[in-house]
Amino acid sequence: MQTGANKKERSVERSQRMSIISTVILILLMFSYLVMTISSSAKLAAQTEIISNHPFEVVISAGNVKLYVSEMSLRTERLKRHHNSEDVKIAGGKLKELAVFLEEPVTQIEDLYLGDTEDVQALKSTLALLRTEQDSYLTFCGQQDLTEEEIEDYTQEHLQPLYDLALQQTENIIASAQEKKVGYGVTAEKLRVTSMAASAVLMGLMLIVLLVSQYVLYRQRKELVYRSRLFDNLSLSIDDAFIILDADTGLIGYRGLNLERILGAGMPDMEELYKGMSEEDAHLLQAEIKRAGSAAPFEKLVEYTRPDKEKYWMLIRVYRVDDLNTPQLIIVFSDRTEEVRSRQALQEAMMTAERANRAKSEFLSRMSHEIRTPLNAIIGMTTIAAAAVKDPARVEDCLSKITFSSKHLLMLINDVLDMSKIESSKMVLQNEPFDIFEIVNGFVSTVYAQAKAKGIEFKETMEGFGEDNIFIGDSLRLNQILLNLSSNAVKFTSPGGSIRLEVTRHKSGNTSDILRFILSDTGIGMTKDALGRIFQPFEQADASIAKRYGGTGLGMSITSNLITLMGGQIRIESEPGRGTTCIVDLPFEKGKESCLPEPEFAQQGLCALVVDDERQVCEQTAVLLEKIRISAEWCLSGDEAVLRVKERHRAGQDIDMCLIDWKMPDMDGVEVTRRIRREVGNDVPIVMISAYDVSEVEEEARAAGVNGFLPKPLYRSSVYAVVREALEHKGHLPSEGAEKPAGRPLEGLRLLMAEDNELNQEIAAELLRMNGAQVECVEDGQQALDVFLASKPGDYDAILMDVQMPVMDGYKATRCIRASNHPLARRIPIIATTANAFNDDISAALAAGMNAHVAKPLDAAQLCKTLTACIYKNILR
Repeated sequence: MQTGANKKERSVERSQRMSIISTVILILLMFSYLVMTISSSAKLAAQTEIISNHPFEVVISAGNVKLYVSEMSLRTERLKRHHNSEDVKIAGGKLKELAVFLEEPVTQIEDLYLGDTEDVQALKSTLALLRTEQDSYLTFCGQQDLTEEEIEDYTQEHLQPLYDLALQQTENIIASAQEKKVGYGVTAEKLRVTSMAASAVLMGLMLIVLLVSQYVLYRQRKELVYRSRLFDNLSLSIDDAFIILDADTGLIGYRGLNLERILGAGMPDMEELYKGMSEEDAHLLQAEIKRAGSAAPFEKLVEYTRPDKEKYWMLIRVYRVDDLNTPQLIIVFSDRTEEVRSRQALQEAMMTAERANRAKSEFLSRMSHEIRTPLNAIIGMTTIAAAAVKDPARVEDCLSKITFSSKHLLMLINDVLDMSKIESSKMVLQNEPFDIFEIVNGFVSTVYAQAKAKGIEFKETMEGFGEDNIFIGDSLRLNQILLNLSSNAVKFTSPGGSIRLEVTRHKSGNTSDILRFILSDTGIGMTKDALGRIFQPFEQADASIAKRYGGTGLGMSITSNLITLMGGQIRIESEPGRGTTCIVDLPFEKGKESCLPEPEFAQQGLCALVVDDERQVCEQTAVLLEKIRISAEWCLSGDEAVLRVKERHRAGQDIDMCLIDWKMPDMDGVEVTRRIRREVGNDVPIVMISAYDVSEVEEEARAAGVNGFLPKPLYRSSVYAVVREALEHKGHLPSEGAEKPAGRPLEGLRLLMAEDNELNQEIAAELLRMNGAQVECVEDGQQALDVFLASKPGDYDAILMDVQMPVMDGYKATRCIRASNHPLARRIPIIATTANAFNDDISAALAAGMNAHVAKPLDAAQLCKTLTACIYKNILR
């Protein structure tokens, strides 16, 4: 045993002596190598300086000349395709810039070129001539109506030869410089070979000495490397990271190789670790380390924030190791994020499922109540009406309440169907031109009436549109969004409160604009928690909302989904007791006036007089009248208006209609109307315009001779409608319902109706007959086709076509009618009367050849209006 130890000791001594000897030899060899390297480097530097300062720099500068000349060629080449004045200006500026860039490399060549100086002078002359020709080229390209071929011919004749010559001269200079460089390179190569040979010898000797010394150390390191590699591999292969601390000083002695992967940082000190933990957890860990570890391991699950701000869950354990020279603490970090997140996700999923089930249960409960309420009214009022059949007033009251309850029930069903349509991704948006003023005006008319009935003030402003008020999109869905939001505003705002609508052009692009709609109210408001749930299906702000105000809880969800489908955004700001503000941004393509139907007044040669004490209102109204093809005059006072009407009447050039403001300083609109009537009688239609509620003066105004009323602000659609009504009333235009007795707008019309349901057929036929029409009924599309083909022109004025029928459906029947040889095949109006009421159903009906679509349950007034409009348009054709 002693002998083995002595041998090991002698082996260590030999290794040490060999290590010292090899180190001395290695130092001597390295010194020799250093001396030789310095000497060779000095000689090579001298040769390199000549090469770099002359041929090499010349080659680089010549290369830059080629680059700039080539770029000039590209700039002039581009003008063949793009040669408007702006392109020529840009190209000229770039060519001047390149000419400036050329000066430096040309000067460098002139200074350093070791060849014939005539080569450089020739290049400079060519470049100067090229610049002159470029100026001529730019002047040529600036001419109007040049073709690409003409510019190409000019380029090939004047510029391209100079570009080629300049590039060739540059190549010659480069070739000459390369030849000079080769001569100096040979000398440098000899020095390099000699240096390399000497270096190889010295390096070989150093390598041998180094190998000997490394072999000596190899045996000593082998065991250490093996153990270190084993430990590192173990650290990298596990999902736990650890650090080792000195128990006395708290300094980190070792960091696991996977520490950065687990903690997101290399952990230079413990303070870095404490930053990612909560203050409480950091204090607990610090206290454990200060105690230098306890007998039992410390273990705690903490939330840890990595330097990249991502949050993880770490299980931290602290162990104390005493069987070393100095006691050590091992801190182990185990990533438990996936485990915690899975547990949290499961809990959230359970809570979401419970909340969804609770919401749907509450929804079904609410829907049961909401549906049964109008049903109870319908059934009850029907029973009361039947019992009071001999009391017409009582029956009329019952029928009125039945109608109201039926419409309420239809609204509830539409909400549920809309939500179903959205969730099944079958909602299709229309893309049609519309006037934003017309949409907003129609919406305002509806909401104003609702707000006024409840004693709520309603205001509306539109800014940033000017005359660009035509857009392309789904105006029906836009109106639905605004109505959904406004219905909530009216519902949750108490009498005496206010609602305000602001419509602006938020952002303007080349082909589309983003319109912003801001609807604010002073209602009950919502909490932050309610705001987070308001767009969820079946949700309302709180459970008491349904009890107090009713509703399905689908309106805001439908609104949010429609806005998303239209590519827009919605933001809601609200506080309890302070009201709610809804901000909706929607993109729409820009349209043109030509997208809208042409007005019907173009052939009448009508002239209108606008009377208002505000010049801006007069000018705006005149512009709107011009758009619907009515020439306009205006004046700023009642006296002037009466005088103008009187003068035109005496000259035999009567004004065709007057639009008169109600509130004016000299005399109000009612008095102006009386005086005009005294001068010209009742033949001139007069419309009163006002920013106020005219209900208080309506009776007096009509007695004075006013034919219609027009609220401010004025829009093209509202002006068009009231003007047409007034002119029709006075016989200036043919009325859509001309010569029809009051209450019977379909008097004298003969209709063919296809309806397979016997009860629906009876209801529709009776509604039409009540309005004066003669109706012939058939039970399917095939019968409708056969009866129409057997008819003579004039037998039927229109066809009412159900869609879903046996034998032949309404779509196919319509296509067959349109494709037939009947004289009226392409002209007779065909109106779809169907319970399929979605946008794509309307599109399908129009695509099949129908003229219009009326949804069931049938609204008699809407049906009559649609019929008369289609028949009237058919007569005009």
